[in-house]
Amino acid sequence: MESPTGSRQIAELLDRHGASLELYAAQWTVAPADCVQEAFIQLAVQIQQPGGLPTNPAAWLYRVVRNHALNAARAQRRRDHYERVAARLAEGKQGQHPRDADDLPLPEALDTLPADLREIVVLRIWSQLTWQEIADITQSSSSSAQRRYVAALTRLRQQLESSCLTELP
Repeated sequence: MESPTGSRQIAELLDRHGASLELYAAQWTVAPADCVQEAFIQLAVQIQQPGGLPTNPAAWLYRVVRNHALNAARAQRRRDHYERVAARLAEGKQGQHPRDADDLPLPEALDTLPADLREIVVLRIWSQLTWQEIADITQSSSSSAQRRYVAALTRLRQQLESSCLTELP
């Protein structure tokens, strides 16, 4: 049975990081709340184990949410692919391949960044994690995480400036 202390810790982590974790997972999946819920279930199980609470629970949660989100995204891509193939077969267009890129909506500025850069921006700005926590999550050094963050902000700034210039009369 879970201790009241463990329940309290999980509740505090959920209050503090729940919304940020959901935003983080939304980069990869259309079901980010499910990924966050699964991560907290795993944390509840982890607390009951002999090691107890992970050393850095926030970083642990981000890593687990990321893994769940990536798995959910892969599963969704497989389902979408099979559904498109089945629809084409039903229409008698057996020789054509689905055009994955054309099926996607136009991305917003942040979505145009490569996934690794977008991840760091979300972790730093919305999740307010330290450089070391980001490095642990992305399996890089803290200086590398900082360099990639600066590169991402530079790209975003250039994109936004160029889009603003094209909108001027």
